[in-house]
Amino acid sequence: MNPFPSRLVPCLAWALALAACGGGGSGGSGGGDAPPPASATVVLVDPTSLEDLETLCDDKGATILGPVEGTSYYEVEVPAGVDVEDFLEDLSDELEVEDEEKDEGVGVPEGGGGTQAAFVDDIFASIGTQPALAAIGVPTAHGRGFRGAGVVVAVLDTGVVANSPALVGRLAAGWDFVDGDANPSDVANGIDDDRDGLVDEGVGHGTFVASLVLAVAPDAMILPLRILNSDSVGTTVGLVRAIQYAINQGADVINFSGGLAGSSQVVVQAVENAKAAGVYVVAAAGNRNAPTVDDPANRSAVWAVTAIGLGGVKAPFASYGTDVDFAMPGVDVLGAHPRSPWGLARWSGTSFSTALATGAFALLRGDDPLAPSKDLFERLGDTATSVDAPNPAYAGKLGKGRIDLAAATAP
Repeated sequence: MNPFPSRLVPCLAWALALAACGGGGSGGSGGGDAPPPASATVVLVDPTSLEDLETLCDDKGATILGPVEGTSYYEVEVPAGVDVEDFLEDLSDELEVEDEEKDEGVGVPEGGGGTQAAFVDDIFASIGTQPALAAIGVPTAHGRGFRGAGVVVAVLDTGVVANSPALVGRLAAGWDFVDGDANPSDVANGIDDDRDGLVDEGVGHGTFVASLVLAVAPDAMILPLRILNSDSVGTTVGLVRAIQYAINQGADVINFSGGLAGSSQVVVQAVENAKAAGVYVVAAAGNRNAPTVDDPANRSAVWAVTAIGLGGVKAPFASYGTDVDFAMPGVDVLGAHPRSPWGLARWSGTSFSTALATGAFALLRGDDPLAPSKDLFERLGDTATSVDAPNPAYAGKLGKGRIDLAAATAP
């Protein structure tokens, strides 16, 4: 049964500026593709009066698709042929609104013109024994019995491949917010949905992320929530609804290894709701090598993670700044990938640093299920190893540094 019986699955504008989302970049112009057909566009409106909004939408031929659960916003579909900017201007001129914004979309830092997965011939057990895990003290934590038992980690991404050996037996029943069904599979559709000249460049991202969470916390359960299609393109509404769904389903923590094409106040409401419920979002800082962190990782209610190499040096692609909370291994990380002939790949990106940090939280949560989430994250920060020394140019901009689970799980 659809947990959100709205009248329409969120629409997606053709012109999503995902190049701004973590520095993935564009891989091409789409060659000789025909121009896309005219498309309706979704905007998000926080009205002071729903009745006034309904009247304006009737006048403009727009459709209120329904409320965005957990927020004060409504989805409004602006029909093809109506200029969206004019519509938003009319909103401001003709009725009082708290806020209005386009549903600009979400994506992940990797793929496209960004970092690419390299398929490798290895065994799945190597995911859990790789140097990245040793660098953050995972073997010691496991030896002390910290394995994340009883913890539910919501992974908001491209979905998962359920039969991957890295995930079998560790998946809760999830939801697909792209297709609106109960099958959040990480699969290709063979279509260049974002018209960047690349087809299905996002496939495998969610599976890879989930495998890393479980490499750190092998007894945790993954709640897979598909909010991105096979080109790693999704909607703000999909992200917000997935956050609320994760809260409703009793998730202990939310991993969003991605970011927004711009900024969004409706997402702010969603992450603040999660924080109030004690279910924090852990998000990627971005792959733009920029002194600013991507939204929503830049929000105070979100734990932001950037990437370093095994030696502690900031990864060349990794964004940084005072909004960063942790710097975790994110270079040539080994994880599960469904498109690899061997089921495995090496990949670099802040997405994967984020997954390791989420897994670290799951280890502490499993050992202390009643502790406030904020206290557990602060414990990870208080016991982390600073990486300022090997990064003098970024001192104070890489958060608390690298999580040290050996210290965080010490008696």
